[in-house]
Amino acid sequence: MKRVIMVAVAMLVCGSGMAAHAQDAKFEVGAGLSGSIPVGDFKDAAKSSPGLNVYGDYKINDMFTGGLEVGHMLGYESKADSGTDYLCTTVGLRGRYVHAMDFGPKKGHVYGIVGISSYIWSTDPDSSLDTTKIGFNLGGGADVEIFPQWLAGIDLRYHMVKMGGVDANSFAPTLKVAYTF
Repeated sequence: MKRVIMVAVAMLVCGSGMAAHAQDAKFEVGAGLSGSIPVGDFKDAAKSSPGLNVYGDYKINDMFTGGLEVGHMLGYESKADSGTDYLCTTVGLRGRYVHAMDFGPKKGHVYGIVGISSYIWSTDPDSSLDTTKIGFNLGGGADVEIFPQWLAGIDLRYHMVKMGGVDANSFAPTLKVAYTF
């Protein structure tokens, strides 16, 4: 996690001033504040959790970006009143289909997003659950240029993770900010 943050900071510092507008940029690095809302089987076992994430994307062409992301859910509280929280860290690859559009006088994007991630699960405080599963996510979002090279946006994704015979699926709305260069 430290390496990802250090790379993101280095990209911000090295890239400042390389593009006049987000539309012209080749790279995007950002961070988000999310909420993960359990659905299906997982909804019966755990309450919602706030989370944080960071990502870096490369603009392949005018329609597609690809990148890496790391996220951490700060603790799904167990509904069994056991005092146990389920913790989840994700590390994955993501791709976006991007369409540039104007939001009034501001430039922006709408996009579809798909990802594959490693979901690293543990429990707090007793660590009785330590497992890693591969899962998928898909969704969409929009962002708008708030300052030259700076974006603010929202997205919503559905995460699909199989934990043995139980699905640990969730919806994750996210508020994000990003820097482009």
